[in-house]
Order: sequence, then C-alpha cells, then structure tokens
Amino acid sequence: MSKAFIFDFDGTLVDSEQAIYYCFQSITKLLAPERENFAKNILIGPPLRDTASKILGPNHQNLLNDFVNLFIKMYDEKVIQHTKPYPEVTNLLQILFSNNIFMAIATNKRQKPTKKLINHFGWEDFFKFIECSDSKSQIRDKDIIIQDILNHDDSFQEAYFVGDTVNDGLAANLNQLKFIKANYGYGREQDWTKINIYKTINSLDEMSTFFNIKKF
Repeated sequence: MSKAFIFDFDGTLVDSEQAIYYCFQSITKLLAPERENFAKNILIGPPLRDTASKILGPNHQNLLNDFVNLFIKMYDEKVIQHTKPYPEVTNLLQILFSNNIFMAIATNKRQKPTKKLINHFGWEDFFKFIECSDSKSQIRDKDIIIQDILNHDDSFQEAYFVGDTVNDGLAANLNQLKFIKANYGYGREQDWTKINIYKTINSLDEMSTFFNIKKF
C-alpha cells in the first residue's frame, strides 16, 4: 500500500457547491446579467480567474478584475457557513493519520478560505502540505501544484491522488500518480474517456476498506 495520499479539496473533501454557485450567480447578475444562465452551469474546480473569465465571456473581459475581487470578498465571508465536509471525511482522515500515512492537499482554491475551513473542521494536524493555487507568488495549475509536492518530499512520489474532475485526473496522470475518482464530486457530467482511472469511489469511507487500512 502507498504510504501517502494527495487530496483535491472542493468536491472531494468538502461540498462547497452551494456557496460557490451563489457567489458566481450573484456577481454575474450584477456585472453581466445576460451571462447568468452560463454561471449556473459552470464547472467548479478550475482556478477562480479562469472560471470568472469563462463566465463573463469575450464581451466582458474588462470586468474580470471586478468579478474576481467581488467573489473573494463575498465567498470568504460565507465559506464556513455554507461549506460542509462530505460524510466520513473526518473519520477517514483520522484513520489515515493514526496509521502514520502521509497526506497532502493540492487544490485550485485560494489559501485563505482553504485554511479557514481546515482550521474550522480541526484538520490542521492531518496534512504535511496544503498547497493552493496561490501558495506561491505565481498562480499554478493543478499538475504543477502536485509536481511541487512531489519535488518537495519523496514520501509522495508513489502517492494516490484523490479528486473529482477531469482536470484532477489529468494532473494525476501527468505526474504518474494513481488516480482515485470521487464519483460524488463535481465532475459527474464530464467526459472521462481520456483519463487513466485507478479506482472509482462513491464515498470516502470506501477507501479504508479498499486499501485495508486498520481502523481504531
């Protein structure tokens, strides 16, 4: 068994769908109301600036900075109130931690709300690394975030990566990590035909059984 797991955050460990879509739709209604229906169906997962650009479309790129700044203010105020862990997440993290299994987070989410949630849920001791899109001065894509974790600590060289979107699967494949697809996450309607999937799970509690991890 691998001694390490790297987790995506939104759609894998936490359900942030309600808060994110609320912010996307509210801001779009304010800045570019004709794009509101597009905002209702946008995929959650890519970096904020990329998603905001797609929501606004080619005719409203001059509003991109306004959109991003409004989202940050609105979302950071509501993140704890409207974001919950998926069932069994805390229990699984406790089991992995008790078995001395290394864990890290690789997420396109920004540092401030990510760490705010991790501290709120009491998960801060579980992870060796919490790498966000803005953890460094230059915004990074998911595959680079994972690559930086692998380069920083050899313990993660053969880790499993657990995620819920095609971008997560691609990032794992590019880094030659075995990808575990969370079927319950945000990538349910995506085309997965080009992604090498090691295993699919319908809930995180399946992992302890699949990997024969000792429960306490």
